[in-house]
Amino acid sequence: MAAYSDYLAAAALLWGPAGEFACAEAGRLNREHFAGSIPPLPIVIGLTAYGKCIGATLSGPEWLESPRITLAPGIFNHGGALMVSDVLVHELIHAALRLRGEEPGHNEAPWCRMVAELSPTVLGRDVNAQPVKPRRVPNPARGANPDAPKTIVVRRAEPGSLTQAQLATWPHSARPAGYYDAGQRIPVPTY
Repeated sequence: MAAYSDYLAAAALLWGPAGEFACAEAGRLNREHFAGSIPPLPIVIGLTAYGKCIGATLSGPEWLESPRITLAPGIFNHGGALMVSDVLVHELIHAALRLRGEEPGHNEAPWCRMVAELSPTVLGRDVNAQPVKPRRVPNPARGANPDAPKTIVVRRAEPGSLTQAQLATWPHSARPAGYYDAGQRIPVPTY
């Protein structure tokens, strides 16, 4: 497995200050929030697999020893250092869960547990994070139509808990409006 210094050198060579920042920040976040438990991971700046994703964590092919994190180049210019840091902590959760053999999905119990555990140090406050499951609720159509079923099944967060969309975009979803405006922009070459 490659050492942290190998990934830092490669990222600096390929993406200059943006690559250096991303690797150094991943190392800092790993030490501060994961007790250094995540081995050095390659960090790529480039296109992500899904059109609107600003970060992604890939693992699975036999030739890939450990997860690989990809960051969209736009986050370095549009949200700057603050957004890069938040995307990295999000992706490091995926990596940590994969490395532990736990389910890394946004609406799974391990993800929710880590979001709740990390929120005090990442956001400075607690959040209630739990998987959003189908549940029965009173049917709002019942008032206008007495023949309508009394209840319907919906996928809705428990009161006071993060929604499924908020879980999928944490910590961004928990940041105040304008939070990323203060982030120092980092130039990054794109292709």
